Amino acid sequence: MCILVGLWFPLLANNSPWVDRFSMLIDQFKKDLKELSSTQIFRKHLLSSGCFALDDHQYFKLREEVSEFFSVEFNDTILVGSGRLGFSIKPTKRFVSFNDDSDLDLAIVSPKLFEKIWQDAFLYKRSAEFWPNSRIFFRYLAEGWIRPDKLPPSEYFKFSKEWWDFFNKITNGRQFGPYKIRAGLYYSHFFLQEYQTICIEQCMQEV
Repeated sequence: MCILVGLWFPLLANNSPWVDRFSMLIDQFKKDLKELSSTQIFRKHLLSSGCFALDDHQYFKLREEVSEFFSVEFNDTILVGSGRLGFSIKPTKRFVSFNDDSDLDLAIVSPKLFEKIWQDAFLYKRSAEFWPNSRIFFRYLAEGWIRPDKLPPSEYFKFSKEWWDFFNKITNGRQFGPYKIRAGLYYSHFFLQEYQTICIEQCMQEV
């Protein structure tokens, strides 16, 4: 079963009524790839449009819970990825439809929170504690975002535990469907847009 726009429907391989909807969404996106700039596509499909996987109330509640927990602005919590579009634009899953195995991917934009985690991570690294992903973490940090899965291990780093405990809790609550809820933390909207437009521009080259 799959939740689409807040309702339960069987997701069938060939005769699902949602197959046509997926095709329409992808066709419109491909049309826009030929007619709009990458910035316009980002604004239209990831900032202005509704969410494929959540109805308006669910999306409001999700953003509200996340923004309150992390003390960030409501408008700085944005659903991206296939949960927003209805399909993926990642290179390894290009135009694969949102399905039961998909995640709900959020972008949280907060320079204040970003700088706090950056400072804590720097001090942790300087302490020479166990951190196998430190090099990858700082590579993404230089690109303006924090990948939580590359943070120091949660048993040693307080924020890692707080982050994963929160997102596991709202995932297990299932009020937003049977999907894992995950997020990335961005320093600014500039870096969020730049990261998303990388995939958009790759799509442009393919159509």
